[in-house]
Amino acid sequence: MTLTGTPVLAYITRRKLEYALYDLSQGKKIIDVAMEYGYETHAGFTKAFRKCYGYPPSLHRLHIPVNPPEKVTIESVRLKHGGTKMQVQIKELKPQTVIGYPSRHRMPGVSRIADIPVFWENTNLEYEAALTTLHDTYVKSNHCEISVCFDVDEENDFFTYMLGVGVDESEVNIPKHPGIYLHKVQGGLFAVFTTPLVDENMYTDSIQDTWKQILSHWLPESKYEYDDTRTDYEYYDERDHSWLHDGKSSMDICIPIRERK
Repeated sequence: MTLTGTPVLAYITRRKLEYALYDLSQGKKIIDVAMEYGYETHAGFTKAFRKCYGYPPSLHRLHIPVNPPEKVTIESVRLKHGGTKMQVQIKELKPQTVIGYPSRHRMPGVSRIADIPVFWENTNLEYEAALTTLHDTYVKSNHCEISVCFDVDEENDFFTYMLGVGVDESEVNIPKHPGIYLHKVQGGLFAVFTTPLVDENMYTDSIQDTWKQILSHWLPESKYEYDDTRTDYEYYDERDHSWLHDGKSSMDICIPIRERK
């Protein structure tokens, strides 16, 4: 504790949760993992994870790949890393109405959100053409795309993923195409992380790295915690269009937050 500034019990708890998270990523049932690591219920395990990291385990599993816990070093034992330099704004966001294409998935069949584009192949939808159709239909709306996960069933590992466009409320009564669904994202207090402006071939990696920094450092070290009464989402606007920015792209990751209890 003198060298690391980390209480022994806090270190033991975090290491247990790291191994439990990895076991979950390998397909084990959450109740089995909870009991194996000394938690009598699914709710007890989730509560301990949230207290340690500031968000539920499903959020980690959805957005970043889970690897075996790293070898312990003095630096890795530290619970505080002195803060992570990221482009983040804490602000109130308005509700978003999204119209798009939903699909139901099961973890760990999908190891993270980045694996979901296979959905487009399975449904014979062409990504850009499908979104262009939506933009052409809902012409009053700002030009943006939104990626969101909701209806997360942690106990059975199911969740719904949706990719769509943000639409103006005056347009929601326009007849929708087959397979299109309307979803409302609640507004409120968010931490908005802007990914670095990078070359197109580095864009996906920069998004995944930003998610990793949020979940591995920013939320665990923040005075805020994830507000799971609302949903996080990825927001893509004209900054996503590399041809407008000398071959570079950027986007926002929006995390619903509240003061840590």
